This record gives sequence, structure tokens and C-alpha cells, in this order.
Amino acid sequence: MSVAALERLRAGRRPPQADGVTVLTVYLIALTCIPSRLVLSPLGGAGSPAGVVGLGCLAWWIWSRAQRSEPDPDGFQPVRWAFILMAFAFSASFIAAMTRPIAGEEFSGAQLGMVLVAGWGGVLLVAHDGIPSLERLYVLLRRVVAAGGAMATLGIAQFVTGQPLVDGISIPGLSSNHTMFGLTEREGFTRPSGMATHPIEYGAVITMILPLALALAFSDTSRGALRRWFPVLALAISVPLSISRSALLSAVVGCLVIILSWPPAARRIAAAGAAVMTVGVYITVPGMLGSLLGLFTGIGGDSSALSRTGSYPIAFEFVEKSPLFGRGFSTFLPKYRILDNQFLGLLIEVGIVGLAAFVALIVTALVCVLRTRRRVGDGLPRQAAQGLAAAVAAGAASLAVFDGLSFPMSAGLFFLMLGMAGAAVRLSRHEAAVLHSDVSLEV
Repeated sequence: MSVAALERLRAGRRPPQADGVTVLTVYLIALTCIPSRLVLSPLGGAGSPAGVVGLGCLAWWIWSRAQRSEPDPDGFQPVRWAFILMAFAFSASFIAAMTRPIAGEEFSGAQLGMVLVAGWGGVLLVAHDGIPSLERLYVLLRRVVAAGGAMATLGIAQFVTGQPLVDGISIPGLSSNHTMFGLTEREGFTRPSGMATHPIEYGAVITMILPLALALAFSDTSRGALRRWFPVLALAISVPLSISRSALLSAVVGCLVIILSWPPAARRIAAAGAAVMTVGVYITVPGMLGSLLGLFTGIGGDSSALSRTGSYPIAFEFVEKSPLFGRGFSTFLPKYRILDNQFLGLLIEVGIVGLAAFVALIVTALVCVLRTRRRVGDGLPRQAAQGLAAAVAAGAASLAVFDGLSFPMSAGLFFLMLGMAGAAVRLSRHEAAVLHSDVSLEV
């Protein structure tokens, strides 16, 4: 046995210690298990428990980097640097906003926006650099899927009962920063929202987690079938129940990315499963399939769709005033216009530079994790990488039809997915280097 392998065996006998996965699990619980309306009242919109944990993550990451006395052993990390460039671009937009005449509401929005970016960055960076091994990454992925399965189950219960089921939740020290939305209806059906602030946000969250759940269900065979497939079933059922075009589109994108990596036999099983679920929805929820088809066949006269297309001329009037750096992140207030397109919103708020940096972060994460997927072996490592790519792709697709960064749960989960994608790249490189070192020592 090599020296490195012996050291890893000894490390495996030590009692478990808190690490980045521990902190991110706390963040995940705060994000998905506490209603989004509850915040620390002195902090207002910046006081969500998940947001506070995110800021703590950033402080921890900065402190840990400042304590290092040696160069980064992991070398150049594209996802990390892509986020840092994005943060600089958003900061430049904030500076540009502070140098122009600005209304009080926009000033408060700009400050809150930078606090949110800092919290998202803390989560991304700790996920990227604070997960010590691939095994610990898989632990976090399983916890994300379990949280998604629980949230989907809650949504199904809300749909069946027609009750919010979470409106009576109160936590000492937290207060509501807005009135409880309650459940809404569309096409005569109750739209679940889980712990999210809106059914569309709920749909965005479950469609980000669904492809990841599929990847683990297919490859994480060390666990029982029920633990692997129940979250998939709950998440898949929840997608049509959300009655959301953005959720359906995102689910299609995410599932295509993951299923196309499967062998033909698995694809046929997946197609059969989708057909069975479609028939099941048709039988158990009369009128649901017609309502879902109507979301697309009647899109020409749909008020939501018309609002999106009607936003383009108004948006470009704002863009022309400050095309490079925009008017400041989070300063285009809902009372001006609800765009339902995060990329268009970013073009207004952070300009061409900020939007390009944000898109570059997404593309970098996708390209890097897909390249990693091709380098690692079959089984869980490959499917986990593909699942993370699918989750990022689904999240990016939802941002094209939904202003996802305006909602705490969808935004927080998306940056967590980006961070885990970067971690998969970093840890796969590290493991390959260790294996190469082991082989060299044995030779």
C-alpha cells in the first residue's frame, strides 16, 4: 500500500469533523426549510437566515484564504475566477449607480443587491473550496436531493389539500417581512409553493434539483432504491402541479442534459416512466394535461407572455441610458416593470459588462463540469458531474423566463449549484493527481 493511500485510510478512521459540507447543510436547511418570508427584522430584506449564513460563509472563506502561507495547491480554478470577475462587474455597476442622481428606494435596493451578491458569493466559494473530498461532495448532493424531495412532497400536499400548511410557522427571533402570499390558482387548480414565496420560484427550485435527483437515482447504487427514487417521483410529480411554463421548460432542459448521457436502455426506461406519469396525471387530475397544453397553445393571448414581450421596448430605453455598467444591481424596481426575464433585467441593472460576466460564470461552470465528466470514470463520479451540469442548465433556462435573482430560494440554490459544479472540477483534478502520485510511488 502506498504512503498516500495509508494516510487516507488513517484519516478515514478519525471522527468526522465539521467542514464546508457541514456549513452548507446548515445553509440548505435555512434556505429550504424556513419560509422565505421570515427574516431577522433589524436586517430587513438582507436578514433571511440563509442570507446571513451566506455572509458568514464569505467571511469564513476570506479568513481561510488570508491564513494561508503557501500558494493555492489547486492552481487556477476557472469557476472561482469567473465569479470574482462577476463580483467586480457588479461592484462597478454599484459604483456607477452611486455617481448618478438616485432615488432613495433605488439606493436602498442597490445596497441590498450588493449584500445579496456577497451572500451568494460566500455560498459559491465555500462550496467550491470548502468541500474536502468527492465523497463529501456526494454527501452534500444527497442532502440537496433529500431537501428537494421534502419540498416537492410538501407541494403535493398543498395541491391536494388546497391549504398552505406553512402559514402558521413562526420561529423566535424571526418576523415576516411581507404578508403571506397564500396559495394561488391557475386554470382552476391550486398552485403549490412549498416554502418559497411564489409558485414560479417553487417550480424553478424543483426543476434544478430534479436532474440531480435523476443522476443519483441512476448511479448512487450504494443506497436503497426507495431513498434514491422517491425524491425523483415527488419532484417529477411536482413539476406539472406547479402549472408554470418556466418550470416545464426548465425541467425539459435539465432532464435532456442528464438523460442524453445515459445508455439507450436507460433512456427507454426513462421515456416509459415519463409516459406512465403522464397517463397517471391524466387519470388522477382531470383537466390538468389540457391546462398544461394551454399554457403553450394559448401563449399568444396569455397576459403573462404578453407582459414579457411587451417589456422589451421599455427595457431597451433604460439600457440606452447606461449600456456598459447599467443603473445598479437591484435598482430596477418592480413598480417600474416586472420583466420575468432575469437576463434582460441584468442588462438594465448591470449593463453589458455585468451581464457578460454573469453569463460567462454560467458557461464556465457548464463547460468545466462537462469536461470533468468526460475525464472521470463511469458510475457515480460521471453521473454526479452530469447531474450538476443539468442542474445549472435548468437554472439558467429558468432565468430566461423568470426573474430568479429576485427570489431568495431560487437565487441561493442556483449559486450553490454553481459552487458544487466548481467543486466537482477541483476535486476530480485533485483525485487524479493523488492517484497519479500513488502510481508513481508504487513504481
